[in-house]
Order: sequence, then structure tokens, then C-alpha cells
Amino acid sequence: MAWSFWSVYDGHVGPQTARHLDRHLLPNLVGSLSILYSTVGQPETETIHSTIKRVFLSLDDEIVTKSVRHLVEKDAAGAPIRTMAALVLQAARAGSCALVAFYDANVRRLHVSCVGDSRAVLGRRCTTDDGRAVYDVHVLSADQTGHNPAEIARLTAEHPGEDKLFVRGRLLNWGPSRTFGNGVMKWSRELQTWMKEKCLGDKPYNDLLTPPYFTAEPEITTTAVEPGDFLVMASDGLWDCLTNEEVVGLVGVWLEANNGGAKAKGRAGTVIERTDLPVELIDKKTHYPTWKVQKRFVNVDANAARHLAHNALGGADEDLHRALMITPAPRARHFRDDVSAIVVFFE
Repeated sequence: MAWSFWSVYDGHVGPQTARHLDRHLLPNLVGSLSILYSTVGQPETETIHSTIKRVFLSLDDEIVTKSVRHLVEKDAAGAPIRTMAALVLQAARAGSCALVAFYDANVRRLHVSCVGDSRAVLGRRCTTDDGRAVYDVHVLSADQTGHNPAEIARLTAEHPGEDKLFVRGRLLNWGPSRTFGNGVMKWSRELQTWMKEKCLGDKPYNDLLTPPYFTAEPEITTTAVEPGDFLVMASDGLWDCLTNEEVVGLVGVWLEANNGGAKAKGRAGTVIERTDLPVELIDKKTHYPTWKVQKRFVNVDANAARHLAHNALGGADEDLHRALMITPAPRARHFRDDVSAIVVFFE
């Protein structure tokens, strides 16, 4: 089987959930898909999606539900559980978004599964009549946040009458609307009250009326891949600073420069104006105006993902770039989010 997998985990409230996903999600997914393919040969797309969703939800159930059930059983048997809870609830108390890509090279199909607000886009090279390279942008995932009308409709239907559900694009003051972990948004009020009394839990949120609010069920897209396509997967820290079109254009510039394209703009070391990117640009608000600098780019990195991160965090303004990179936590969070990025090139 000619399979490839890539994943981006964006943790919050600690790194524990992201680390748990890094150890378990892909092995569980590979195992379940192997059983599926060995049973039916080449499955239908809907069957592949169902298998992926089942793996995601099962792992989240182990993290959030089964861990607490174990504690309840131990407490009923009279065992001390505070130390145990501090250990077994780490991944349940923290949280993480997850973006997973599964590529089946046998049929050149790319399946992208998204939980949260990380994002995947695909770039496809075209050639103009005068021989210039331009790139089409294909968005492969939708951010699951309070700015997504589909998520607003879904959660409003699930929790009717809760007028404080979404405020300024946030779900009960959270950015993403789907995550792994984050038990405080999934456990019942009664269970969280018991956890506060028994195992150093927190008081339930006042607006926590009808949990669960979060789910780890992924939205999945399937795309036919052509030779020369490339995939960019990144956490929201990248997309806060660069638009989909800018990201694809920047990878295109990097490709043309590194492959020695005769008409490529943005050769190593030169400043790249936004309007020189080989894509059709769409204006969208990013962090650059808050930094009080003009958005200009540079091509100085040998690695395509590092190239994107560099241009997300200051670009051609090296003074800004260095300042953003050396500002420590927690102050850094006022100016930038964490950036994780993967760039995959398809032959």
C-alpha cells in the first residue's frame, strides 16, 4: 500500500492532549484503515470517511470519558483518587486541534480531516500564455470557529435558547468549536462538580448549561491530486498572518526560485512585493496592520515550511521578524500565535 500521512496538532491549555494525539492518533488510524482495505479492497470514499470519524471519536472518548469513568469507579471502591486524577486527566483537561492528511498514492486521492481551526490548502501550477507560472488555490478544510456559519447553525440547533453561545465570533469565549480533550466543554455540570470536590477540579463555567459543546468529529474532504500539486497544512498561527492565496503564492515563489525558473520572481535574497506573488490575491485582514508595517516578503530559507513561517512573522522586515521570534511567552501571545506548518510536494 502506497500510503502517506501528515498531521498538525495545535494544543491549548497545555501540551498534553497534543502529545497524546501525536502518540496515538495516526497509529490508530493506520490500523483501522488497514483492516478496512484488507476487507473490501479499495473502499468507497464515504466508507473511508466513516472509518476516520470513528477513529477520531473513539480516541477522544478514551481521553475524555473513559478516564473519568475509571476515577469514578475507583472512588466508589474507596480508593484515594486525587493523585490518580492529576495523572490520568492531563490529556482530558488540556485540549488540541487536529489536522490530518491521508494520501493514497494508488488512486492519487488526498483525504484531509479537520478538528478545530488549523487549515489545509492545495496549490496547483498553471502556465500563462506568456510562459509565467501561476497557481490555483484549493482550500481543503474549513475553520471550525464561531466565524463559520455552518458551525454556528450546528451548535445553535444543538443548544436552542442559549443566547450567549456565540459572542464576537467565539463559542463561550473559546476560539475553536471542535477539539480533542477540553473536558470542561464536554463533561456535565454534575460530573464537574464531583471532580471539584473529589479531585482538584475546577468550578463549572456559569454558561455551561447543556454540554457537550465541543466534539472531536472531523470534517473531511477528498481531493484528486495531480503531479506538481503541493499541500500546505498549518496551525491557525500561520493563517492569522497570511491569506490562503499568499501562502500558495509564497510556495510558488519558493519553488520557481529554487528550481531556477527563468521568469521566476523572488529569487533568494530579493524582496518580494505582495502583488508579485503568482496568484490571484484576495484581500483579507491579517496581523500585519497591528504590527504597523507594510506586508512584504523575502525568499531566504532553504525549507519551504520555514519560508512560510518567516514570511508570516515579519517577512522582509527583519527587525520585526527578529522581535517576534525572541519575544518570550507569555508576552509573545499578545503579538503572535504558535506557528506549525508542513509543506508536501506531490510528484
